[in-house]
Amino acid sequence: MRIRILDTAHDLLNAEGRDAVTTRALTSALHIQAPTIYRIFGDKQGLLDQVALHGFSAHLATWTGWTPGADPIDSLRQGWDMHIDWGLLHPQVYSIAYGEPRTGTSSPAADAIDAILTTQIEVAAKDGLLTVPVPDAVNMIRATGVGVVFTLLAMPDDARDMTLSTRAREATMAAILATPAKHERDERDGAAMQLRHQLEDTTVLTANERALFGDWLDRLAK
Repeated sequence: MRIRILDTAHDLLNAEGRDAVTTRALTSALHIQAPTIYRIFGDKQGLLDQVALHGFSAHLATWTGWTPGADPIDSLRQGWDMHIDWGLLHPQVYSIAYGEPRTGTSSPAADAIDAILTTQIEVAAKDGLLTVPVPDAVNMIRATGVGVVFTLLAMPDDARDMTLSTRAREATMAAILATPAKHERDERDGAAMQLRHQLEDTTVLTANERALFGDWLDRLAK
């Protein structure tokens, strides 16, 4: 029943917008009682959050980009493009995931996307390619990517400049990744972040020593 409710709510949301996702519309379409919806999702916001997560998960199932062992830079580019495509194809769902200010928290869909992005960034860190701490890189990519989606959505369909996404993607990656074309500081920062990520598996240091060393490495990169 949970999946049936999510599928129906997702279709209503994409076809008619958020206001169309009502208890009455869902109970009428599915021939169920309102308490069933409240018992599963708590309230309308809980339902909408799960609809956004459901929509992203369905889109992710069609993505063949990132796999374990893939080149981390190619993986980040593919992940970025997939994210932008999802936002443009499903603006109503995307607005639930990212369009509402949430103090100190985020939507389940945004959390799921961050988890994938964090995994990709950690691979880059292990390869010595990252010049900033992992959380900073995740925040930079998220902030830029979300801004690109909403900027493109605000443009008429026939006037959207998709090179904006490519240029923003490459500028963000240049800011967080060390490449052979960049100077020695980036090579040093990449080594610092590589060592920072390896600290988690180190057993010769105490927890306090790992925390202190990790703080030093973060400050070096910043």
